[in-house]
Amino acid sequence: MKINAMPPCQAKCPIHMDVQGYVAAIARGDVQEADRIIRRTNPFPSVCGRICTRECESVCRRGKSVDEPVAIRALKRFASDSASVGSEVPGPETRFSEKVCIVGAGPAGLTAAHDLALMGYHVTVYESEDEPGGMLTRGIPRYRLPLDLVRSEVDRIRSLGVEIKTGYMLGRDISLQDLQKDFDAVFLGMGSEKSTCPECSGMELSGVWTAVEFLKDVSRGKKFNPGNKVIVIGGGHTAIDAARTCLRLGAKDVTIAYRRTIDEMPAGMDEVEDAREEGVRFEFLTAPEAFEGSGKVEKMRCVRMDLDKSCGGKGKLTCVEDSAFEMEADTIILATGYAPRTEAVQELCTEGGDRLEIKDAAGSTRTPGVFAGGDFVSGPTTVVQAIASGRKAADAVHRYLRGMDQSPEEQEKVLEDLDDDVARLVPEAGRQKPVCLNPGSRVHSFDEVEHVFTPEQARAEEARCLHCSLGAHVSQDCAVCLNCVLVCPYNVPRPGEEKAVIDMSQCQACGICAGQCPASAIDLRLESRTELRQNIRRVLEKAESSSHGEFNFAYVCDFSKFRPGDVQGENVYTINRPGLGRIDVYELLVPFEAGAREVLVSGCGEDDCKFKDCSLWTRRNVQKAARILESIGMDPERLKIVEG
Repeated sequence: MKINAMPPCQAKCPIHMDVQGYVAAIARGDVQEADRIIRRTNPFPSVCGRICTRECESVCRRGKSVDEPVAIRALKRFASDSASVGSEVPGPETRFSEKVCIVGAGPAGLTAAHDLALMGYHVTVYESEDEPGGMLTRGIPRYRLPLDLVRSEVDRIRSLGVEIKTGYMLGRDISLQDLQKDFDAVFLGMGSEKSTCPECSGMELSGVWTAVEFLKDVSRGKKFNPGNKVIVIGGGHTAIDAARTCLRLGAKDVTIAYRRTIDEMPAGMDEVEDAREEGVRFEFLTAPEAFEGSGKVEKMRCVRMDLDKSCGGKGKLTCVEDSAFEMEADTIILATGYAPRTEAVQELCTEGGDRLEIKDAAGSTRTPGVFAGGDFVSGPTTVVQAIASGRKAADAVHRYLRGMDQSPEEQEKVLEDLDDDVARLVPEAGRQKPVCLNPGSRVHSFDEVEHVFTPEQARAEEARCLHCSLGAHVSQDCAVCLNCVLVCPYNVPRPGEEKAVIDMSQCQACGICAGQCPASAIDLRLESRTELRQNIRRVLEKAESSSHGEFNFAYVCDFSKFRPGDVQGENVYTINRPGLGRIDVYELLVPFEAGAREVLVSGCGEDDCKFKDCSLWTRRNVQKAARILESIGMDPERLKIVEG
């Protein structure tokens, strides 16, 4: 079936993650498959399950039209944390002779290495630090991202045959010219870790730090006493990380000074709230003028700012006259911006040498076979954006080595929002909140603050997903009876010129129309009728060969309070479905032909059902099938509804 448009969550994600795919796998209880789906496009699911900025959730259609967005990031973490090591993506079918070099073992470089290795290339990564991972291992505090998780993801990439050499700096230990001689293609992904500082006097004073160096030293285990009063200058993720880290190092009074307002802060609002809960104070519309002290910083002289938003963009900042004031400080940490170090690749830079000259979206430089990407090109971005850049680079390198044209940039068509009349029929369900350490206690250690969902939380949260774009479509077998128009509780199907028409952007994937279509002309992208019946046949064949006598067969709704284990016995064989509205009379009866003693239907009560009227139509189908059993002399009680 042709997909009319991409779901907003997938379209907004920089790597176009198949959110519905892994959420549906979680609904089936198959975390291994969920993890495999995630790893097809993301080699760092454990990382993104914790620190991704959740661009996908900002456009979730449930959040925009019903109540709150689905907790997509938390579900990703649940899948990656719950899956065993055996869920790796299969290795390459073809091996190529060309060798590829990656410079920089941050998220972009390691993602490019991962994808190229899966394509069949021999990949060598050079990293200037003593451990790969970039800012993941040396810049993000352990209370947000445990180090062992990053190392585990890096080890998976190594297991693909990727060679990682640490302690090699471009321009010091190796040159670009040498790499071009030894490798068939080179990708530069050295990140953007050179701090840019405000023009303030007193920068030389002891106690004035850049945030990157401060966080690196802390991650390396260096003892650091920030004193009682700390000022962090900046408004991004790194500023928040530095402030919360200082609290954990014993500081009593930590303030973030930001020259704009909270609305312009690059950091996420959840990070801001976490910091506030822990005691971090914020001074908005505040800019530094000078750092003062006798050998060591003692205070910061500041000025208030005025932000004129009428001029568009981020607005125009001006100093407020006669607004200077002072703030005492034992430590000042600068998190005001970062830039790439381009000294070793001046031949690839624009005039002036401050940034690389990139020819196209693939990251091609002016030197054939040399590509660049990630923060090294764009400046500081998010982890998932770096991963996206690495994936794009791997594709560009592959196309270059195979003599293929570079892939064009494609603009994905996105599903429309839910209509108001459809949104009103979707039951509201509160978003699950991960358990977090108490703010009063968590500032005394670097223990991870946010915990993974429990299985019960994951089940409740995945049930909130609307499965956008996975709904019903009508084949050419449609008899134009318009039964679908009559039975749909959301009033989505409409008469068409030659067949019924179902608007994919409004369909809720309940499957009722498919279960009631007399021509079997309606299928769900979530699961086709052919896939369902093939799965039924596989389970029945297993039952016939393994039961050694009578067996029971059960259909269990993914969203029911019952799980397969609740209805299973020694000889009960189960099929899970995302809703039971599409289980038709034939599918209820066919297990009896295979010798089933009983067929159990475990769904939801009418008041608990995720889909409007789904429980009602399930009950009607069971009653219809029971009458058929009775008409052929079988006990209708052998077909039972078990509600959770």
